[in-house]
Amino acid sequence: TSVYGQTNGEWVDETSPTEPAEESGKVVLEAERLLRTKRPDAVVLRFAGIYGPDRLLRKAALLKGEPLVGDAEKWLNLIHVGDGADAVLAAADCGPPGETYNIADDTPASRRDFYTELARLLNAPPAAFDPRPEPGAANRRVRNAKARALGWAPRY
Repeated sequence: TSVYGQTNGEWVDETSPTEPAEESGKVVLEAERLLRTKRPDAVVLRFAGIYGPDRLLRKAALLKGEPLVGDAEKWLNLIHVGDGADAVLAAADCGPPGETYNIADDTPASRRDFYTELARLLNAPPAAFDPRPEPGAANRRVRNAKARALGWAPRY
């Protein structure tokens, strides 16, 4: 979902402009464009941040009590690894050729809320934030309604 460059916390879906400000989003968008030139029938899945067993965002920093750089009020869009795998299967079975789907849990959380709860669950020091400015940093909430129309729904 890094292809979306929105910065004001707005909701995005597959019809939203793809104008990434961050380098990672530019690389992913270029890869999508290249794929479409070679395989216009390919189904593209735009994944939110993947979490799950042994895949916890910023776990090491939280356990050490290190401050997390960035605005604590910006949105995080996530998807559990198991839900992501289910989405891949649903898209393979039911996704019409050439379509694009956002794979996110459709319940964005503020960075503050997410990392505060993660720190609690890890028995780590309370989450701390370094509010250094992040010019142009993305801040959006990702919808998954189109993927749900495939019969897929996140369990986590």
